[in-house]
Amino acid sequence: MTALYYMTRSAEEFRKLLGTRPLGEVYLPEDPPKMCAAIRQTKKTCLAYKVLAAGRLTDTPAGVEGAIRFALTNTKPNDGIILGMYPRYHDQVAENAALVRRICAG
Repeated sequence: MTALYYMTRSAEEFRKLLGTRPLGEVYLPEDPPKMCAAIRQTKKTCLAYKVLAAGRLTDTPAGVEGAIRFALTNTKPNDGIILGMYPRYHDQVAENAALVRRICAG
């Protein structure tokens, strides 16, 4: 299992990258392409999580679809993704399942 975002950067690494250490979790857009490249290099099956960056990068259906599509198309065919869901207001489980089926069929 691996997060698509580098969640354990040290304060020093953040200072080098950003000039400061931000508070809270930080989701840098450069991380997913780097992690997907690492995932593709290993022969082991991987499970990628933090696909939606804990909901912090998008709240639109198109943004969710883009993040899921990116994860599915930039990992190996035998890899899986883990999506956090909060189906209190709508059926995210059914919506995400339909979205994944549509992406994989295309």
